[in-house]
Amino acid sequence: MTDNLYTGSEVQEKLIAGIRKVAKAVGSTMGTGGSNAIIEAIEYPGHLQTNDGFSIANAIRLADPIEEMGRRLLVEAINRANKQSGDGSSTTCVLTAAIIEEGLKHLTESSVMDIKRSLEACIPLIEASIEAQKRIITVDEVGAVATISAEDAEIGARIQEIYQQIGKDGLIYWDISKTAEDSYTVGTGITIEGAGYLSAYMCDASESGQNTNQVRLKDAHLLLTKQKISSANDLAGIGAELNTHQIKDLVVFCDDIDPLVVPDLIKTRMVRGFRFVIVKMPILWRDWWFEDLAKASGATVVDPAAGFPLKNLNKSHLGTVGNIIIDKDDTFVDGIKDLTDHIAALNADPDDNNKLRASRLNVHTARYFVGAHSDSALSYRRLKVEDAISASWQALNGGIVAGGGVSLLQASKTIPDSVGGKILAVALTIPMAQVIYNGGSDYVTSDGVFTGNVGLNTKTRQVVDMFDAGIVDPANIVLNAAKNAISVAATVLTATTVVTFPKVDENPLSQRNSVVL
Repeated sequence: MTDNLYTGSEVQEKLIAGIRKVAKAVGSTMGTGGSNAIIEAIEYPGHLQTNDGFSIANAIRLADPIEEMGRRLLVEAINRANKQSGDGSSTTCVLTAAIIEEGLKHLTESSVMDIKRSLEACIPLIEASIEAQKRIITVDEVGAVATISAEDAEIGARIQEIYQQIGKDGLIYWDISKTAEDSYTVGTGITIEGAGYLSAYMCDASESGQNTNQVRLKDAHLLLTKQKISSANDLAGIGAELNTHQIKDLVVFCDDIDPLVVPDLIKTRMVRGFRFVIVKMPILWRDWWFEDLAKASGATVVDPAAGFPLKNLNKSHLGTVGNIIIDKDDTFVDGIKDLTDHIAALNADPDDNNKLRASRLNVHTARYFVGAHSDSALSYRRLKVEDAISASWQALNGGIVAGGGVSLLQASKTIPDSVGGKILAVALTIPMAQVIYNGGSDYVTSDGVFTGNVGLNTKTRQVVDMFDAGIVDPANIVLNAAKNAISVAATVLTATTVVTFPKVDENPLSQRNSVVL
C-alpha cells in the first residue's frame, strides 16, 4: 500500500493535466467536422465508435492517481450536465478546461478564493444573456434540434413527427428495434419520479453480461404493497406461483422493506432464475401513486389496514402493464389501462392538488425503436437517438439559442471587467473556436465576423445566421454546461491537497472497460 495524501503545487498541475487530456479527447469530436473515438467496452460488441463526450470521458482512466482525480472532477461536471439536460457533455468538458487554463493566468493577481467568487458572480449574467438570446419553438420546428444532436436528418424528422402527435409535453423513450429500421409507437404513460430500483443487482444484463443500470420489461407484472416486507418469505409464495406460470420477473412497489431482505431476494435470481425488482414508492404523493398505479395496472393494493395482508396474496391480485422502464431515479410505465374516468373525477375535484395529480396521469408518450444492421452500428445510433430525444425535449420546454458555440461567444461580450469576467471573456469563446478548428476553417472568434446570431456552418464553411441555417442548441443545455463548468473549474483552481482511496492495486489496466492515456 502507498500513501494516499498528496499536497503542494504539483497537485494542482496534475489535476489540470488530467483535465487537459480528457478535454483534448472530447474536444476533437465537437461539431460536424469533429472525429469519432473508438472505445473498447465489453457492454458493447467489443468496441463503441462514438463522438458522445459523456461516453468518452466516462471510459477513460488515467494511470497517475492525481490526474485521474482531475478526470473524475471533470466527469462530475459532465455527468451533472447530462443528468440535468441529457446532453451538453462535450461543451461542459471543453469549457471547464478553458476556464481553468485562463484562471491559471490570473493566480498572481488575485487569490484563488477571489477568483472562485468572481467566477460564480458571473453566472447570473450568463443566464441573462442566454435568456435574451433564446427563442421559443413549437413541435413543428423541433426537427432542426434533433437533427443537429443526432447528426441525422431522418432521426430529426422522425422525432418531429412524433412530437406533432404527442405534443410538447409528451415524453419519448427509446427502445431496441427487432429490425434494422427505426420505428415508433404512440400511447399514454406515467412517470413516477423518485421511484427507482433498490439495488443495481436487480437490473438487466446485456448480452455480454454487463449491468445495464436499467430494468426494461414488456407485459410486466406488478405487486403493490403498503405492508412492510420484513422477510423474503413474505414474497416466496407469489414468486413460486409465478414461476409455475413461466413468469420470471416481478416488480414490487412497496412502502417499506427491511434492508436485510434485499440480498435474499437478489439470490433468488441466481438460484431459481426468478427476479424480484424492488421499487420504493416516493414519499411525495405516495398514497396517490398507489391508487393511481393500481387503476393503471389493475392491481389490488396489499394493505393490512384494509384487511388485505401479504399472506393472502396470489397472482390474481397483481397488475400488468405493457412496458416498464426502471432506472435508479424514476420509473416509467406505458401500455396502461384506460384512466379517462379516473382523470375526469380528479379534474372535477375542486382541490388543485388533484388537478395537478390528473395532469401527471394524462401524458402522451412514444417509444422510439432504434434499428441498425450491426451491433456496433446499433450502439452508435442508440446514443445518437438518446441525445436527440433529450435535446428536443429541452428545446421544446426551454427554447433554443444559436448553435456552434455562438450563444456562449455572445454571452462572453456581456461579462464585466472583473477577474472572473476576464477569465470567462476568453473561456466562453473556446467551444466555438474548437468547433471551427475541427471543421478545418481559418476563422477566429476575435476577428469581428461573428456578431449576433452569426456563426460558421462547418459543413459548407460559410458564415451564416445560425437560426436561418437550422444550427441551434437547446438553451437549457448550453446554460447548464456553463454553470457546471464554472463550478468544477473553481474547485480545481482552489485545490492544493488531494486525498485518494488507499491503493492496493494501482495497475489501471486491472479496471476493465478503460482507456489509459
